[in-house]
Amino acid sequence: MKRQLYFILAFSALLASCSKILDVNPVASVSNDISLKDSTGVERAIIGSYSALQYVGTYGRNLAIVSDLAADNLVWTGTTQDYGQIQNKPIPADNAVIDGMWSAAYEGINRVNNILYKLPSIDYKSENGKNGVTGEALFLRALLYFNLGSYFGGVPLRLQPTIDLSNIDLEKSSLTDIYNSSISDLESAVELLPNANITGRATKNSAMALLARIYLAHFQLSGETSSANKAIVASGTLLSNSSLSLTPVYGDLFEPAITSSESLFEVVYDIQNFNRLAQYYYSRDLNGRYEVAPSAGLIAAYEANDSRFETSIGFDEKNTAYGSKYNDVAGGTDRVYVLRLAEMYLIRAEALAYTNGEITAIQADINAVRNRAGLIDTEANDYPSLKLAIENERRLEFAFEGHRWQDLVRTKRAVEILGIIQSYTLFPIPLSEMQTNKKMIQNLNY
Repeated sequence: MKRQLYFILAFSALLASCSKILDVNPVASVSNDISLKDSTGVERAIIGSYSALQYVGTYGRNLAIVSDLAADNLVWTGTTQDYGQIQNKPIPADNAVIDGMWSAAYEGINRVNNILYKLPSIDYKSENGKNGVTGEALFLRALLYFNLGSYFGGVPLRLQPTIDLSNIDLEKSSLTDIYNSSISDLESAVELLPNANITGRATKNSAMALLARIYLAHFQLSGETSSANKAIVASGTLLSNSSLSLTPVYGDLFEPAITSSESLFEVVYDIQNFNRLAQYYYSRDLNGRYEVAPSAGLIAAYEANDSRFETSIGFDEKNTAYGSKYNDVAGGTDRVYVLRLAEMYLIRAEALAYTNGEITAIQADINAVRNRAGLIDTEANDYPSLKLAIENERRLEFAFEGHRWQDLVRTKRAVEILGIIQSYTLFPIPLSEMQTNKKMIQNLNY
C-alpha cells in the first residue's frame, strides 16, 4: 500500500510522462487540494475518477482478458509470461498483471474516497448536482470493490481517503463485508443518480444493474434466499423499463456508430484515452499481438446459427481463430461494456433456478437471450439442466467481456470445470501489498 500511496500523491506530476493508456483530460489531473474546493472542481474530479476504469489494470485490458484466461474461454498464445501464469496456475504473487489490477482498483477507490470525504463541506451550485456526483462516486467505489472481491476474496476495505502513511496498514475485510459495503453504496446511489442514460457515466439504471449482480453473488456466497429475491427484483425492475431493450442484432452491440438500447454502463475510449483489447486479441497477420486466443472448448460450445459466434470469433487468412469483439487495433477506441440488459435476464434466471422458481419463467429469460442470437428455445426443463443452460448462455453471450471466471467461482463450479484446487479460486494478494501492508495475510496456498 505504501507504493500505491506514493503513486497517488505523485499522480498529477507523472501524468505528462505516462503512456496514453493512463492519460486523462487535463482538467482531471488537478491535485485534490486545488480541485476539490468548489462544484466545478468536484465535477472535474469525478470525470477524472472514471479514468481509473480506462487503465490497463481495469477495463483498458485486463479485466476483460483475465477472467476468460483464468477460466476456459481463452488460451495464452503470446510472449507475456504473466498471462501464461494466469492460465497455468498457481499464479505467483509477483505477477505483474494481478499487481496492476490491484493497484488500479485502489487508485480509483482513493479518488472517489477523496470526493466523498470533501463533498459535504463544499457549497455546491445545486443539490441535484451534488447528489448526482455522490451517487457516481458510490457507484464507482462499489464496482471497483466488487471486482477486487471477485478475484482476491477479502481485501482491505478503505472508505476514507489515504492522504498520508499513518493508516496505510489495514487488515482484510471478509468477502461478505466487501459485498455488504458495495450493496450499501449502491442502494444509496440508486436514490441519488439521475434517470437519464448518459453514455460512460453512471445512472440509476447502472446502479440497479450492479446491485442485481452483487445481490446474486451475495446469495451464492451466503445461501440467503433474501439476496436472491433482491436480485430478482432488481433485474426485473430493469427488464420492465420501457426505455431499455435488447439490441435486436447481437453484432450491433459492438458497432461504434450504433447507440445501444441495451447498455447499462460502459467504459468509453477515444484516441487519447484508448484501450489495447483489439491489439491483444487480433492475430499477428492482422497486426495484433495475439497474446490470447479463443479456446477450442469455447469455439465448440457455440451452436450452429448462433449469431454470437461470428461477432465474437474471427478467422484470418491462415484460419487462425482470434477474438473479434474489439476491432480497433490501431486506435483502441472500442467501447467496453460493464453492464448490459442481457445480463439482467440471466441474473433473474439464475436466481430463480437456484431457489426453485417457476420453470417457465426461467426458460423465458433464457430464451430472450437465445432468440436474439437466432437460436430456438432452450430444451432445459428441470433445475439441474436449467442451471447448466444459464451457465452456457453466459459463457457465449459475454465471451471476452470479463465474466467467465466470476461465473464459475460464484456458482462453485470452478474446481470441477477448470480442474483446480479450491484455494486457487482466489488469486494471490500481490507481493507489493504483502511487503508494504504489515497487517496483510496472504491467501491460502500462495
